[in-house]
Amino acid sequence: MKKLLSLLMALMMLALAATALAYDGEILAITADSDDEPFTWDASTDKMAAFIEDQFGISLIQSETNYYNNDFAVTQLAAVDGVLPEVFTADILYYPQEITQFIPEELVAEIPEDLIEKYPLIKARLENDAVAQLVKNMYGGYYFLPKPDSADPSIYVAERKGLFIRKDWLAAVGMEMPTTWEELYEVCHAFTYNDPDGNGINDTYGLTGDGLGTLRYFFASTGVSNRYWNRDAEGNWFFGALDDSNIEVLEWLRKMYEDGSIDPDFAATTWKTGLQKFSSNAFGVCVRNADADWINAVAVEYYGAANPDCNPFDRIDLIPTLGTNKGDEACMEAYISCMVAIMFSPEITEEKMDRFLAFYEYLLSEEGQLLRMGFENEDWVRNEDGTISLIRDENGNASLLTSKYPCIAATHWTSWGFELQAYPDVEYFDEYNDETKALNTKSCEIRNKKVVYPEIGPMLIEDTTVTDTTAFNFTSEYWQIISGTAPVADMFADMKARAAVYYDPATEVVEEYAQEYGW
Repeated sequence: MKKLLSLLMALMMLALAATALAYDGEILAITADSDDEPFTWDASTDKMAAFIEDQFGISLIQSETNYYNNDFAVTQLAAVDGVLPEVFTADILYYPQEITQFIPEELVAEIPEDLIEKYPLIKARLENDAVAQLVKNMYGGYYFLPKPDSADPSIYVAERKGLFIRKDWLAAVGMEMPTTWEELYEVCHAFTYNDPDGNGINDTYGLTGDGLGTLRYFFASTGVSNRYWNRDAEGNWFFGALDDSNIEVLEWLRKMYEDGSIDPDFAATTWKTGLQKFSSNAFGVCVRNADADWINAVAVEYYGAANPDCNPFDRIDLIPTLGTNKGDEACMEAYISCMVAIMFSPEITEEKMDRFLAFYEYLLSEEGQLLRMGFENEDWVRNEDGTISLIRDENGNASLLTSKYPCIAATHWTSWGFELQAYPDVEYFDEYNDETKALNTKSCEIRNKKVVYPEIGPMLIEDTTVTDTTAFNFTSEYWQIISGTAPVADMFADMKARAAVYYDPATEVVEEYAQEYGW
């Protein structure tokens, strides 16, 4: 049945691509806000803009304010004032108000069901997106188009986080790749005290990186989603960061802090600073996003740029997930498909929405996905064996797409494009393409084996009893425990007692909503 469905989907994509016809009516201008760098639109000089105008009858005009890369308060004020662009990108689960406030107050437009019926790929995506279905159940319709990390949901089943590690240092200290928090502690201790770079100087350390907020994804080693709500085997609701299973992980991090094998500034370190420390060969482990795009960025743009005398993949490997203690099964937080979405302002006309949906539908097709790599036989070529290669100039350089097609960010509405960056048969990266994809494939195979699924419904509740819980900062609380001196279990119990003021009443509200909506 799966093979049959895959075949039918492939045929439908091919039919869609084959039947795309030039639009012969009026070109409608649609104001839009990109989540990438702001784009520019000039169909007279930009072949891609001209193609989109010809095929779909739209020109996309970048809004004067780039809302996605601005503070949420700016977006919220623009929505209330009715000045949002007609199409905009929204962090709907980072800022749930874009659901819980914008929909009830009619600050965003509903997507009519009769329009959705016209577009089978859009319909299938909405029907298979858990967040879209939760919102439809709670608010009665569809109000956004999902923008997942990858258009292929089978690639990143778990969160795309990772611990980049110096595998040459591992060999130098005679240790294997760590698979648990306990082993990570032992490795970081060795990196700090066993002179892994062999220079005879005590100048190396263990863990640095993107701060505790990202590292908390790895707390799913306990089998509990640390960052979201959960239900236990009896159906009781609880917030993961308050579960006592986290104490074991915090114990290992306390040991790392006490012996100096974790960056003492870890809690305040930005991702850029962490990567700079890692790339300067001072630290052996660095936490950061770890999809194919970020694997290439860390290895090439950061470590490789700072160490041009080596192939960075000879030194760097990736820990994609952890267990807690030796022998424990490793697992990772499940990826939530719709953290980011495309929304429409109430000012958009149904005609404009229809044309944008036709464009979005095209971008979901195979041909449309590849448009983000430029044009076939100009920027890339399909080989006889079906693989895709970049077309390079006489100096071996591939097209610089953002300069060649200033509107190319407009092709990114349907996903972050991580499927193309991950597919082994698509040459996507200008440097170290094969090494990047091989490491990503290996990491996904590990982290996708066992995932911990959070409960998303509570994030969509518009009740101050629930939303006020965000005032309790677990990342800060956890760091105080890690860097503290009192027993970890005692500090954790004290944290729970203080958090109960927020979470006890919130849990009651969550349980009421769960009964109402059948979660």
